[in-house]
Amino acid sequence: MPKILKFASQEDKQPMSSPQLNVEFEVGRTLTLRPAQVVRGSVCLTISDTSKTLFASSIKIKFRGEETASAKIKDIGPVPRTSKRVETARTIYFECNHVVWSGGNNGQTRANEYAPWKELSPGSYKFEFALKLPPVNFPPSVEGPKGFSVRYIWQPVIEGAGGSLIEGPEVVTPFIPISFAPPDQEWNYRDILYNESKSPRRTLVEVEGILPKHVFSPGEELKFTLRLTNHSSGRITCVQCSLRKHYEGPLDREFVCEKHERSLVSTDKRCDIVATTNQKGELEFSLTVPKKIHHVPPTFTGRHLRVYYTLRCVIQAEMGTLLTKMQYHEVIIPIAISAFPHISQEDLPGNISYPSYNESRLGPFFFDPKEDFPPLQIDTLNQSPYSPALSAISSLQLNNFYNSDHDSSTTQSPYFSENDSSILNDNIMETNQRVIVTDSTAYDRTEKTTFTTTRLS
Repeated sequence: MPKILKFASQEDKQPMSSPQLNVEFEVGRTLTLRPAQVVRGSVCLTISDTSKTLFASSIKIKFRGEETASAKIKDIGPVPRTSKRVETARTIYFECNHVVWSGGNNGQTRANEYAPWKELSPGSYKFEFALKLPPVNFPPSVEGPKGFSVRYIWQPVIEGAGGSLIEGPEVVTPFIPISFAPPDQEWNYRDILYNESKSPRRTLVEVEGILPKHVFSPGEELKFTLRLTNHSSGRITCVQCSLRKHYEGPLDREFVCEKHERSLVSTDKRCDIVATTNQKGELEFSLTVPKKIHHVPPTFTGRHLRVYYTLRCVIQAEMGTLLTKMQYHEVIIPIAISAFPHISQEDLPGNISYPSYNESRLGPFFFDPKEDFPPLQIDTLNQSPYSPALSAISSLQLNNFYNSDHDSSTTQSPYFSENDSSILNDNIMETNQRVIVTDSTAYDRTEKTTFTTTRLS
């Protein structure tokens, strides 16, 4: 009798699963970073019964801040070939890591020794950590067009036997610097629009914008007045105004600067300013600055990336009587966005004048999560003490000004990092890098800048 062979079906097999590794914060997913803040959380590891045997030498939590700007460039070569490349500039402001678990004897492993490893049995593990942010204004979080970002990224990592690695997903938390708008001061913007096609050129419209202040903050109402003096031969029938956000970068001279523009909110007003001599009209506009932090980061110029805002006013004029022809004239009014509105010195709880990251070498550091307060640290650049007393800003209810919740209507959450390879959906042929490390001592924050050229097929 022939032997009958039985093959296991897919249902009979239990596929081997990978260990699940992630980061959880004490305050949940609403974590928003600010200067002088203490962040507490846990590295969570889940090993199921069907997971592969895990031999681990250490489990770490990594934290870094980085600024990135990219530009896509076409190189015109011999006909008919045209090559493409992406120039990317990236600066890492700081990068620190902390061992939350070690397979060695009580975590004591000398610098010149290989770390031993242990087998971790199936189950759920939590390893706590604590980090102190320095009283320093780092750049605001920016989530711009692909290739333009300022991000603060957490990532758990398992180092295993033979140097193997298991990397958990990157988690991006927004950072809001403590910057306030100046006192309100009304100012006027004036511009004259000309017909450049005529010689000599003819004046078409005189524009005067009256704004209540120079700097606005998220969630505020932006009211302004637009006065128009019509010198043209047409009727001004409509004016549309929009708040626009601009991105520029990379700012380095050797790169071509790429520019992007997005409209945040807009409104329009109908009017009838006829074509008589010096006919004037006055229009009142009101816009609300969005409150989401990933929509309106403060005005910022960094190492490679610039973010700024303008009011764009488009004036619509009808020319002719029987056969009308539409003309459009554009007026750009500069404004600035701060993290928070103006607060008088009397209302501030102590000295909360935080230096810029350009003026301080202090960086974040991990400390024992069992301790209530982090240890004292001295800024070697300006010799100022780094202590918990500088955390008085926490008594301000800043969340009333800035909404840190991510927009649930979008599919992309600001708390999870994209893979930078998705910046361009092209085939990569070659990548070259040039790295510059800022001079510093072993105890200072070190910046590392990388310039990358990626050639595309």
